[in-house]
Amino acid sequence: MTERLIHVAVCLLSVCTVATFSSVYICAEELTEDKVLDGLYEAAEEVADDSEEIADGFSGSVEDIGAFTVDMLSPKEVVTRLFGTASAALPSALRLLAVLLGLVALSSVSNSLCDSMGGTAGGFGFLSAAVITSAIVGSQMQLIFDVENFFERLGALMASMIPITGTVWAMGGNVSTATAGTVTLGVMLGFVERFCAVTITPVSCVCLAAAISSGLSDGGLLEGFSSGVKKVYGFFVGMVMTVFVFCLGTQTAITGAADTVTARGAKTLASVLIPGIGGAVGDTLRTVAGSVGYVKSVVGVGGIILLAVLTLPVLTGLLLARGALLVASTAADMLGCKREQKLLAEISNVYGLLIGAVAMCAIAFAVALGLFVKCAVAAE
Repeated sequence: MTERLIHVAVCLLSVCTVATFSSVYICAEELTEDKVLDGLYEAAEEVADDSEEIADGFSGSVEDIGAFTVDMLSPKEVVTRLFGTASAALPSALRLLAVLLGLVALSSVSNSLCDSMGGTAGGFGFLSAAVITSAIVGSQMQLIFDVENFFERLGALMASMIPITGTVWAMGGNVSTATAGTVTLGVMLGFVERFCAVTITPVSCVCLAAAISSGLSDGGLLEGFSSGVKKVYGFFVGMVMTVFVFCLGTQTAITGAADTVTARGAKTLASVLIPGIGGAVGDTLRTVAGSVGYVKSVVGVGGIILLAVLTLPVLTGLLLARGALLVASTAADMLGCKREQKLLAEISNVYGLLIGAVAMCAIAFAVALGLFVKCAVAAE
């Protein structure tokens, strides 16, 4: 009789222990999950301050945000947003193209008249190049400041995402991964904030001034300067971001495996020492880990969507503006306006510099968030 009472007491104690442990763990996970969702909503507000739809989509429960991300990634929605972004930037690019083609045509006519009258076309070429320069600088200088603002907002977005990723990693038992990944992402963010955001405007302005001087002087010492700076600057930014992504990828792989081994060892030890409770605890942890994995996927994919929402307008505007310059440069070359062709080609290199810096930094952070999504939950 006494042995039966002891056996029943042990069973009840085991059930109570498992229930208590599960409820405490799940409650803690839910409290942390609320903080994660609040941080994701704040990140969405930081990026999409002009779009209530984006901000509202990243509010609510995990299921609501997950459904919103699925809708955002549907082919119809992606194509619609791409066309919408292009449509918003296209009028400015078309106006620039129309102005440049008109000026190039006038330059060609002026050169032909000078040649027919036996005069020199040098003065008209310099004047037309100066007019083209004023048209470009007057209407497109805002794009350089938009790129600077992009890097500032990119820093704000990743500053909001880094604590979220660290918290979600820790929720799933990836403590080492959270520590290493947060540090590496912080260094990447520091590079973008302290280097790209600070240097992109001065470097672009210097390259633009060199391009204008080279175009107006018909070559000289500054010929090809902006192209060379573009290659050096782009190579440096690309190399640094590649190294950061490589370090983050290797750290995530190694620390993720180590966290998984540690978590499985702990669950195995609990099963051996406390057969009844250990198995139940392991099942509970696997259930919670599945929930954490879903939260991690929602956060990572949501971060990539926010990154795309931030990047696409700036990148599209730069691509269309550079396309207009290249088309006008080709037209100038066909019409025999060599000075104008060289000027337009040199200025297009400045846009290439901006496009490369924006694209490389955005892709690097997108890959970092992709690694965060792919990292296995240690508690599974």
